[in-house]
Amino acid sequence: MGWAFSLPRTETCINATALCKKLCYGNGIRYQSDAQKGKRARNFRTSQFLLAEGGPELLSENLSMLVDQARPRDWLTAKIKGVQTAIPWTMRIHDVGDFYSADYVRAWALTVKKYSGCKFWFYTRSFAPGAVFDALTELAALPNCQGWLSVDSENYDQAILALCKSPAAIWKLALLQDSDLHPGVLPAFEGLEMDVDIVSFPHHRNGRHVEPVRHDLLTLCPAAMGNLALKAQKDTLRPCQTCAFCLP
Repeated sequence: MGWAFSLPRTETCINATALCKKLCYGNGIRYQSDAQKGKRARNFRTSQFLLAEGGPELLSENLSMLVDQARPRDWLTAKIKGVQTAIPWTMRIHDVGDFYSADYVRAWALTVKKYSGCKFWFYTRSFAPGAVFDALTELAALPNCQGWLSVDSENYDQAILALCKSPAAIWKLALLQDSDLHPGVLPAFEGLEMDVDIVSFPHHRNGRHVEPVRHDLLTLCPAAMGNLALKAQKDTLRPCQTCAFCLP
């Protein structure tokens, strides 16, 4: 996906379903090393410390340093010449972890507003009614940020309720499709009285995925389906940047 920010799941995935915890790719071996766990734990401790010491403004200053690092190597040259960079400037908020407090969300909103040239996107299950989701809706409404409500067989009704109560055309839906999708999911999507993009991620691991549910309303993630190979070269497009369906 390119640059991303991570947090520990146990402390920050405040509305994770049992299915999400079971199927999360954060369970994979690459996320279980001491270094990976330590990095996410440091990110969480640091974000809490900065919020306590200086609120969202201080945390945003530090998040800004990460976004600066994510600039493509030819960013300055492209800016001077008025052309596009070889790869887009993107940042996924959380490849692991989720939004755990309203002030934490506000810190990201300040950062996203500062970097209009960077495209941000995120998936979240923190859509229970309250201050966190209100702040997330403001974040997702920013022109260079796209928010996706993460849906599965256990929470699709709550996600649709949150979608319908939000201002139009802000949120989109991301379906975690397990091998035994609840029979109520697709009828619930069909019953929506609004046009909304829905991306489907058939559960995948180690290059294999469950048989995808196909429907006109669903856009299958090409990376999950194995149609976009990840290349190791630093200056080549990552699958999420190539597809760009989830980006703003």
